[in-house]
Amino acid sequence: MGAYKVKNNGGTETTTVLRKFGINETYQLAMYLLDQYRGTTLSCRYEIPPRLASPASQTTLEEGVKVAVVDTIMRHPMMQVGMIDATKKTPSWIQLPSLNLTQHIKWVHLTAEDDFEHTVQETFSTQLDDRFPDLSIRQPGWKITIIRQGSAPVMEVLLTWNHPWFDAMGAKVFHEDMIEFLNALEDGKSYERTGLDGHVFTLPQAAPLLPEPIEVLTGLPVDLKYLVKAFWEDTRPGFLDNRDGSWAAWCPIRPTPYKTQFRTFFVDEPSVAKIQALCRQNQTTITGLLNGLALVAFSLNLDAAVAPAFQSSNIVDHRRNLPPAPKDAPWVKSDRAVSNYVTQCLHKWDTELAARVRSKLPPADASVEGRDLSPVLISELWAASARNRREIVDKLGQGLRNDLVGLFKYVTDWQKTMSSLAKKTRQFSWLVTNIGVLDGGKQPDDDSQKRWTIGRAQFGLSTEVPAAAIEFSPVSVRGRGMTVSATWADCAVDVTLGERIMADMERWLVQLSSQA
Repeated sequence: MGAYKVKNNGGTETTTVLRKFGINETYQLAMYLLDQYRGTTLSCRYEIPPRLASPASQTTLEEGVKVAVVDTIMRHPMMQVGMIDATKKTPSWIQLPSLNLTQHIKWVHLTAEDDFEHTVQETFSTQLDDRFPDLSIRQPGWKITIIRQGSAPVMEVLLTWNHPWFDAMGAKVFHEDMIEFLNALEDGKSYERTGLDGHVFTLPQAAPLLPEPIEVLTGLPVDLKYLVKAFWEDTRPGFLDNRDGSWAAWCPIRPTPYKTQFRTFFVDEPSVAKIQALCRQNQTTITGLLNGLALVAFSLNLDAAVAPAFQSSNIVDHRRNLPPAPKDAPWVKSDRAVSNYVTQCLHKWDTELAARVRSKLPPADASVEGRDLSPVLISELWAASARNRREIVDKLGQGLRNDLVGLFKYVTDWQKTMSSLAKKTRQFSWLVTNIGVLDGGKQPDDDSQKRWTIGRAQFGLSTEVPAAAIEFSPVSVRGRGMTVSATWADCAVDVTLGERIMADMERWLVQLSSQA
């Protein structure tokens, strides 16, 4: 769909409409409008080159960051656009004339007495639940918060965004590209940018080329058998959900009060390397292992009478299934597009499997030491993890045939659909959304030429009211370790339960790495 113009304000203003929302974008917007979702954050610990770390260089540092953000915006047009008709059935992306960067970039300067780590975690948690400005004001739905303490050689860069604009893989690309542009400035490139006047960036007059929605690029074929099954799942009487013990009836959907509980833990690089080696030996991946660990943790912490079986979901990135990017696309490659190209892979952990796992568990009230995985339970863990990985591989091998997003094209009113979903039985006990390994740049052999790098990352989702009870969000930085985060609705999941599950998963990862 090409750009066209609509008149506003009695014909005195024209707005260039770039294209209508795609399926994923419309679905995410409906959740936001219904307050079933608020924001997603990917935070990275940027390591600052020595020449920019001194207090005297703070102005130069801030100017360089601003220029690198502008360069990244120009590579990724979805970061330049606003929306119109947000509450209608067919919202659209529109071209904006300019961006006021004070609305998108905020610096937080801490004193020596402030607790840097506490501030980072508190800011991260708060931003997950923050609402964005009213959609009618027409500005992109993303913001960057930068936290720095004195002249410390690091700063935390939190990118928080509204999901209709792009997915978490897009946020990962943003951070990787920003490091690239910061290092380009270090290599002597000018800080001058066409259109940048102070904090106002005038966007090019030519309409930007937006990434096309996934259904336009690949099609979403749905077989009749798959469609009929999905229709039955959507319309069957609610009492049947309770008969199917895999549904998360133990965690009723409660839309209010809206508050996200956020927890996180870190696994150092030597431990990650050992865990990855074990995963390869057992024909699985970190994602598969986290699903296996979740199965064991939920089985341990929930009684069989309450949760005899489970369903879970993996977020799957389909950029690998997209055709090559257009020749004039500034993002160059399809796997570097900042847009919405993820779908879900669903998993069912039946009653027989859950019972077998439970038969090998320690008592739920066992001491910390007594909650370690036994050899027979480790065997079950690897079998479940390998199965999860095979199901994801099969899903990717099918491309987008019989994909959940393919069913979405039959939805005519997303707000009505999502409102109805919030009144049904919850389907998933947990979700894993792993954006993989972030390339944080590499230092040259000559330390005197120290460059910008990322030393650590952290990823989290706000509460998604009708989605999984607990959502796990791991992310790694190449050669620097992995952070595993979890979020859940405060009004739906008991805090003690969420913390026990996270503590068990952390303990078991440490145990596995120590035995490798």
